[in-house]
Amino acid sequence: MTPSLLLVAGEASGDHHGALLLSEMKRICPDLVCHAAGGPALAEAGAKIVVPMDRLNVMGFFEVASRLPGVIASYRSLLATVDREKIRTAVLIDFPDFNLLLARALKSRGVRIHYYVSPQLWAWRKGRVRTIRRLVDHMFVIFPFEEPFYREHGVPVTYAGHPLLDEPFPEPQEKQALREEFLGEAPKAPLVALAPGSRPGEIRRLYPRMLAALALLEKRIPGIRALVPVPPSVSDEVYRAIEKTVPHPPVIRISGRFREVMAAADCALVTSGTATLETGLVGTPLVVVYVMNQGSYRLARWLVDVPAIGMVNLVAGRMVAPELIQEAATPQAMADHLWSILSDPSERTRILADLERLRQVLGGPGASARIARAILERSGLCNPPSVPGSPKAPWSTTPP
Repeated sequence: MTPSLLLVAGEASGDHHGALLLSEMKRICPDLVCHAAGGPALAEAGAKIVVPMDRLNVMGFFEVASRLPGVIASYRSLLATVDREKIRTAVLIDFPDFNLLLARALKSRGVRIHYYVSPQLWAWRKGRVRTIRRLVDHMFVIFPFEEPFYREHGVPVTYAGHPLLDEPFPEPQEKQALREEFLGEAPKAPLVALAPGSRPGEIRRLYPRMLAALALLEKRIPGIRALVPVPPSVSDEVYRAIEKTVPHPPVIRISGRFREVMAAADCALVTSGTATLETGLVGTPLVVVYVMNQGSYRLARWLVDVPAIGMVNLVAGRMVAPELIQEAATPQAMADHLWSILSDPSERTRILADLERLRQVLGGPGASARIARAILERSGLCNPPSVPGSPKAPWSTTPP
């Protein structure tokens, strides 16, 4: 019988992590068939896309309500696929509001559930750990501080490193060549990266403010330009429509090359999320920004209990990047923080030193390969051979 599994990723970073994981699983088990909710990265890795990611990719309590019919249809499509294909193993990646609901139905069908990339229970709604303990057969976490949390609550857990380190980062000596590639010439003024997110809704909220901040910064630094990394899952038209409404200095949109764009930039405005950590690992000084629906924000303030929202700051354990959230995320504030990074050598040196420590916290590469092997072994989908020289790194685990 052909081994098969269900893999569910509801947003861009999950699609990316899932693609790395699936590539490693198929390397070990070439006959594996993966049915998925996901995006272009998972499709390229060989998944059969049952539900396109953009049907699920929405952020905020009130925003979800407007997309509910499509979400329900996606939920039913995934379960119909599980029933039709007799799938008995699922990998759910982050996206807890949808995935934990799906997990209940999967569990009732006897599906073994592996959860990859933990919901941020340590930040808010900690009570969900009881649901996870009941539904999830094994939790695979990507931050070292998450493993003790789950162990203390009786959830079988493994920390095997962070998948962001599984792909190479641009080297510092590549910076100038990347700048010339993207601009078509050597830059005559600083270069800023603008990363307004991976969801159309957050892009529409943040990109106008970022462009306005760039225009303010141009008054202090004539000739400044910006690079904009465009996620493969988002239409270029979303950006073009916004650019027509906001006066701004020249911007160049680059599709699908986030790390190279960040490496080319002197500093960056980055929407809160995995992108802040990835930018920090590249080594580019950044300002973390976020704006959401006002009702969702009020509710989040009541529920969330963390000292920072930027993943780069949470992993570092200190504020290595300033955060501008909601009303504080004005174009003027963004411009002022970028100016501080660009004009104060001591501030820039401090930030770069803090960012360098991030890799020490997260460890080395090989997380995707280790987790792929563990899932295949635990699920019995196939028996991974013992491969000499296969990735090994410090990891911890509690038994199933």
